[in-house]
Amino acid sequence: MKIEIKDLKSNLDLPIALFICMASFEARCSSILEEMLGVCVRFVVFKNVQAGKLADENYARMMAMTGEKGAGIALDLDEPLVTARSLLKIIDHVNAAGEGVVFVDVTTFTHEQLLILFRIFSMAPIGRRVVFGYTGADRYSTNTDMADAWLTKGVSQVRSVLGFPGNLRPSRRLHLLMLVGFEHERAKSVIDAFEPSVLTLGLGELSQSVSSTHYESNKFFFEDVRKFVDKRASLGSAVRQFNFSCIDPEQTKAAILAQVGDLSEYNTVICPMNTKLSTLGAALAAVERPEIQLCYARAIEYNESGYSTPSNQVTIFTMAFDA
Repeated sequence: MKIEIKDLKSNLDLPIALFICMASFEARCSSILEEMLGVCVRFVVFKNVQAGKLADENYARMMAMTGEKGAGIALDLDEPLVTARSLLKIIDHVNAAGEGVVFVDVTTFTHEQLLILFRIFSMAPIGRRVVFGYTGADRYSTNTDMADAWLTKGVSQVRSVLGFPGNLRPSRRLHLLMLVGFEHERAKSVIDAFEPSVLTLGLGELSQSVSSTHYESNKFFFEDVRKFVDKRASLGSAVRQFNFSCIDPEQTKAAILAQVGDLSEYNTVICPMNTKLSTLGAALAAVERPEIQLCYARAIEYNESGYSTPSNQVTIFTMAFDA
C-alpha cells in the first residue's frame, strides 16, 4: 500500500512496539522516523562503521530524536558475519519491546543487510507482525543529468548473502536473474562475475513502479544493461526478460518463481538491485525455493552528495512471522 507519509500513522495499529531503521547519508533515512516518533515504544537505529560525515550527522540526529527510548547498533559493510551477529541483537530488542507490531524502515539498509535481517526474522521466529516501510525517492543522482547519472561506482566483491546460500551443484549450468535498478554499472559487474549460461533481466512494471518518472529512468538503465548483454556473444539467445513489481513483495516473488520454474536443471542465483520492497520479494522466493541463492555486489563508492531526495510517499508491506 502506497500512502503519503503524513497519513502513515492512521494506517497502522498503534502503538508500535519497536521501530527499526538505518542511518545513512541520504536525507530520507529519517523521514519515517520523524513521523513516527510519538507512537513508538522503543527504537533501534543501525549505522555502518564505514559511515562518512553525512551519515554520522544523521545518526547523531536520529539518536537525539529517540532519546532514552533509542538504542544504536553498528554494522560493517565489509564483514557480513560481523553484520549478521550485530543484526541478531535485534531479537533481544524485539523480546524486550512487549506486545505489538514491529516496524522496519527498510529505505536505507543495503540489500544485503535487509536480506540478513529478514532471514533472522524468519528463522528466529519472532512471533510478531512486522510492517516494512519504504520511502521513495523524488529523484536520484541529483547532482547530474540523466546521461551521467550514478549512484555507486565500482564493485569490490560479489558474494552470496548469509542465510541464502542456495544449493548450487557444480555439474549444473548457471542461471542469473537480476532485478535491474538504477545502478547499471554495478549490474554489469555482476554479469561479468558470474558469466551465466542463462541471464534473466527484470524490469519494474510501470503500474508497479514507485512513480512513472522512476519507471522511465529504470527503463533507460535497463536498456543500457540490455545493450551491454547483447554485445556479449557468450550469452547469445540465452537472455530473457520479464516485468516485476517494485512495490509489492508478494507479486515480485510470484514473478521471480515464474521465471525459475522452467529452469529447474540450472543453478539459479538472484541479484536484487531495485527497490528494497522488491528485494523482500526475492527473499520470499528464496525461502520458498531454498535451492536459490541470493547474491550482493558490494559497491566501492556511493554518490553521497547527490544520491537522492526524499519523496512524501511511503509504501508499506505487512508480514506475520509466526512463533
